[in-house]
Amino acid sequence: MAVSKRSFIYTVGAVLIIVLIFQMNYFFRIDSKLTERDIKNSINRGGNGGEGGGGKNMVGEEIDPTIFVSLAAYRDVFCSDTINYIFNHANRPEKVFIGIVDQGSELLENDPDHENQDPSFPNSYCFRGLTVSPELIQSNIRRKALTVAESKGPTLARYYATTLYNNETYFMQVDSHLRFIKGWDSLIINDLWLTKSFSPIGLYGIPRTVLTHYPMAYSLEDSGLPVIDQTGVPRLCKGEFNSRGIITFNSFILKATTKPAECPYIAAGFFFTTGEAIKLVPFDPHLSNLFEGEEILYSVRMYAAGFRFYAPTLNVCFHYYSRPKSPKFWEDNKQYYLDMQKSVERLKYILHWPLDKVPDLSEPQFEDVDKYSIHNTTILSEYYQRWKIDVEKKKVHWHQFCDQTPPPQE
Repeated sequence: MAVSKRSFIYTVGAVLIIVLIFQMNYFFRIDSKLTERDIKNSINRGGNGGEGGGGKNMVGEEIDPTIFVSLAAYRDVFCSDTINYIFNHANRPEKVFIGIVDQGSELLENDPDHENQDPSFPNSYCFRGLTVSPELIQSNIRRKALTVAESKGPTLARYYATTLYNNETYFMQVDSHLRFIKGWDSLIINDLWLTKSFSPIGLYGIPRTVLTHYPMAYSLEDSGLPVIDQTGVPRLCKGEFNSRGIITFNSFILKATTKPAECPYIAAGFFFTTGEAIKLVPFDPHLSNLFEGEEILYSVRMYAAGFRFYAPTLNVCFHYYSRPKSPKFWEDNKQYYLDMQKSVERLKYILHWPLDKVPDLSEPQFEDVDKYSIHNTTILSEYYQRWKIDVEKKKVHWHQFCDQTPPPQE
C-alpha cells in the first residue's frame, strides 16, 4: 500500500510538471506574439504594411510614434551626409525629427565657392549637399547655431540639443559622421521592444532601455555603406581608468544575439531610448569642455534612474572614426584644459568619486550640482559592484562582460 501511494504521488507530480511546462511554453509564445503585435500596431503604425488609423500601445493609450535625433556637429563636413542617411534610409522619415547644434558655421559665411543649393537654408556643412526634400528639411530639422567662441565641447552641445526636443516618443543621440542602413528606424524600435520582458516599463508602456554601442566603422573609400555583416555586433563592455582618473570605454565585436545583450555603459555617439529619459535624466548644462567623462557620467545617472543598457542585435549604423583632417574643438578653444578640469571635478563629485580636496560648492563648477547629483548611494553602490568598478583603486574588472578570459591574479 505504501508503494502504491508513493507511486501515485510520483505520478501526480510528473503530471503537474508536464502541465507547468506546457503552460510556460504557452506563456512565452503568447508573450512573443504580444511583442510583435505591440511593435506592428503601436510602434510602426503606418509603416511597412501598417494599416493606418489609430494605434494603441500596451496600456491602451493612443500614440503616434516619433523619433528625435540629437546631432551635435563641430565644423563637420560629414554632417549633411549623416542627415541624408537618417532621412533617406528611414522607413518613416516624416516621423523623424533632427535637432542640430551647429557649431562653427559662421566661418563659412564668406565662402561663396561652397554655398548651399537652397539659399533659404543656413550656409553650413549640415545643409550643404542635402538630398532631402526642402519641405522635410523645413518641417523636421531644428537648429541651434553656436559660434566657435561659444562652442564648449560635445557634452554642452548635447545639452543644447535636448532643448530642441519636443516630446517625441523616442530619443536617439548620434555623432555627426554616421551612416544608417535602410529601415534603421523600424529595426531599432523593434530591438527596443525586444527588451520588454526584462526591462523596467515606463511612459506609453515603452521599456526603459538604452540601446547603445560604438558602431562598426565605415571608410571614405566606401561609396556608401560598407559590406554589412550582421553575424557580429560591437558590445560596449570594457572600461578603464585613464591618467585623469576617468573611466573611458572600449568595445568588442561579439556574436550577434537574438535579443539585446546587456552591457555596463552608454556610448555618447550612438544610443537610442525612450523620450521619457530626457525628463527623468535631464542633461547637465554646467559641463563646459568635458569630453572624456561624459559617457560614464551619463551612464551612471541613467542607471540610477532605472534605465538598463543593451547592445543592439544588429548593426543599424556605421561610424567614421579617424577624421584626421577634421577640426577639433579643443584645438580652437583656449579655455579647453581649464574648463575641462573644472568639469571633471563636478563629474567626480556627482559620481561620489574621491576628490583631491574637499570641494567648495560655492565655486562656479558646482552650480546647481544638487539637481544633477545621485543621492541614492545604494543604487550607486549596486552599479559599481555589478559592473566590478573599484573607484578607490581606479580599477575595472571588465573581462567577463566582454567574454574574455581575465588575466591571472597577481
